[in-house]
Amino acid sequence: MKKLLSYIHHFWYYLVALISIVVLLPALLWTARPGANYAHFFKLAKVWSWLYLVGMGVWPRPGKYKMKHPGPMVLAANHGSDLDIPMTFLASPVPVVFMGKAELLKLPLFGYFFKQTSIAVDRSSYSGRKQALIDAGQRIKDGYSVCIFPEGGIPPQKQLLGSFKAGAFKLAVDNNVPIVLMSIYQNKFRLGDWGEPSSLGPVDTKVIGEFWPNTDAENALKELRDLCYITLAEDLKNWGHTGNLALPLRS
Repeated sequence: MKKLLSYIHHFWYYLVALISIVVLLPALLWTARPGANYAHFFKLAKVWSWLYLVGMGVWPRPGKYKMKHPGPMVLAANHGSDLDIPMTFLASPVPVVFMGKAELLKLPLFGYFFKQTSIAVDRSSYSGRKQALIDAGQRIKDGYSVCIFPEGGIPPQKQLLGSFKAGAFKLAVDNNVPIVLMSIYQNKFRLGDWGEPSSLGPVDTKVIGEFWPNTDAENALKELRDLCYITLAEDLKNWGHTGNLALPLRS
């Protein structure tokens, strides 16, 4: 019975996402047109996120955070659920361009807007991953911030935090911009994997802080990645999340 309810909840997720996009379709098409100001699309995406999440029976409670760094940054958050994209739209302290898997391009309507406004990563090929980082680096040079979920996908439900891929941290090191870490709580409880329990209720977020690459380090990328992983894992654990980890926490 629980599995059946989980599948129904997932189908409801896709239906509500589609309906909320259709409701805002004219405005979304206008703000996502070529040459449009991305900040306008980002503001409208916040409205879509509220409509979608509330329609899902989820009450978003984004934490407030004021950036110390005035320039571009790389936003990195845990990825426990398909709810994470709209939660990030609402919680990000600045407009961010999303980097996500190329499979999202196949989704009806959402795929079109993802293609127009975001950076698609073909994870099946080295050249695809490399090109996505080049594109993201250019966005940063143009003054935009970029959001990457460093786990590279949604890990199994029993995993507290999946291992981090290098992309987000390479982007920060190569462009000398900070990683801004954000925790998304309750996400996998509200919409878990297919067949896993789901529920209605709030989802909270918190920006933990800004972490700069140590350019004097022998391996600045690894140092930054490990620091961010441990810091985010500790925050999730302190909140109450449990599960397996890819790195040991500080004693």
